[in-house]
Amino acid sequence: MVRHNRQILTAGKNYAEKQAKKHAVNEVTFDKESRQEYLTGFHKRKLQRQKKAQEYNKEQERLARIEERKQLRDERKRDLENQLREFNEKAKELAMINGALADEEEEEEEEEESDEWTGFEGDGSEKNSNSNGKTPVSLKGILHHKEVYEPGSELNGFGDETTVTIESIDKPLGHTDANGTNLEEIAKSNNVDLNKSQEVLQDSVERAKNYAVLCGVAKPSKVEKPKQKKKKFRYLSKAERRENTRKEKLKSKLRGKR
Repeated sequence: MVRHNRQILTAGKNYAEKQAKKHAVNEVTFDKESRQEYLTGFHKRKLQRQKKAQEYNKEQERLARIEERKQLRDERKRDLENQLREFNEKAKELAMINGALADEEEEEEEEEESDEWTGFEGDGSEKNSNSNGKTPVSLKGILHHKEVYEPGSELNGFGDETTVTIESIDKPLGHTDANGTNLEEIAKSNNVDLNKSQEVLQDSVERAKNYAVLCGVAKPSKVEKPKQKKKKFRYLSKAERRENTRKEKLKSKLRGKR
């Protein structure tokens, strides 16, 4: 059976009416107080919205301040970590430099000791010349004095001759040590000017101080600024005071005209 459009539309209308009856309201009642409050409460609701907006803005500002303080703390923490890492790196570099310098000093001391120590070997002529037991010999420059102990001495119980050499710390220029090495000749062969040794030493000390200040190990030395001379106080003469008074009066007149 063929259904026409009118029948189809009528069926749809009937379905809509049935659905409306399912959710229909039995009775509509109006509350006069609620209606009165709604009609007269526009201003009050507006104030409430403004208050809520202000509270919301305050809360957002508080959260923004908290976030800003957190970012500042994080930045300070990162800066502190970077400074600590740099300080540790510089401390390691200084420790390595100090260790290298200490190793060099130990090597130099070992070389000096190996150069100075001659063992128990001696010259026969020296034994014969020093047969009296203990003979101090005064030398200039590096050696202060030299003492030789023979087997007959009570201090020596090994049965061999022992030579004790005492050296000073300061070695004069142009002096030849026990091994026959001349400091000036060695310096000239290496193109070193010994006359500038003190100047080079002072420059090295200044560079070391500046590096220590840069690493934060030492404090910078205070540089005294030259004191500026105070200008002497001088009283104005009578003519100068009269001229200044005239200028002030002229200025006051010009201001009054303006």
